[in-house]
Amino acid sequence: MDFPLNSRLPALTANIAVAAAFIVYSAEIARAQPAAEGGSEFMLKANSLSLYGGMGVAIADAPGLVKYLNTLGDPTVLSDFATDVEFFGGIEFPVTFEWAGVVEYSYLFKSYTLSIVDGGSYTIFYSMHMPTAMVNYVIAGGGYFLKFGGGIGYHTGSLEQKDPYGNDITYTAHGVGLKAQAVGQTAFDEHLYGYIGGDMRWELLGQLKGAGGTVPPSSGRVPSLSMFVAGLNFGLTYYF
Repeated sequence: MDFPLNSRLPALTANIAVAAAFIVYSAEIARAQPAAEGGSEFMLKANSLSLYGGMGVAIADAPGLVKYLNTLGDPTVLSDFATDVEFFGGIEFPVTFEWAGVVEYSYLFKSYTLSIVDGGSYTIFYSMHMPTAMVNYVIAGGGYFLKFGGGIGYHTGSLEQKDPYGNDITYTAHGVGLKAQAVGQTAFDEHLYGYIGGDMRWELLGQLKGAGGTVPPSSGRVPSLSMFVAGLNFGLTYYF
């Protein structure tokens, strides 16, 4: 797997620090704000069955993929880092007062347009389907929840490539994905909460392969969709 992260940790850590700051800030706002028209504060609410969803932005470090993309354009020198878009949704159910199980689905994607000397271009679109089963540790307060957890899933990804001559090919990869997250939720009313989360993912997907087992042309290692992803997510949660 391609994970040369030591030189990249400062930038990735900064992204997670921003997410953590948002979570702490939202909790402090919720702790202090009055909720009711009648002037009463939000009561402490037990964690209950909930649905959540939203979108986010992520920094993805995929050196194996980027090395392959750098062979397509002329000249092309892409950074190992890319900004991806993510959509997510899930269901959370209490196990005890302090622990909850989570089943989540996330969709991550990114596109590139790589120009070549004769005026044509490659169009690249990669996406990842990331169902994940997780466990959260839950801290409940007056008008807010803080949740810390992680989990694992079997993830699939694809890379769709269109060359300057109109040829289309799709490569796919599969493998285990790991996720760690911190989430802050603040109450709008008894059932509806805002959602702010920061997460880290280790996507251990294998080599890209096309129909019949073909692989992308490469002078070195066969490219893969293995990557490290750090994200910041915003959404809504509805508690039943």
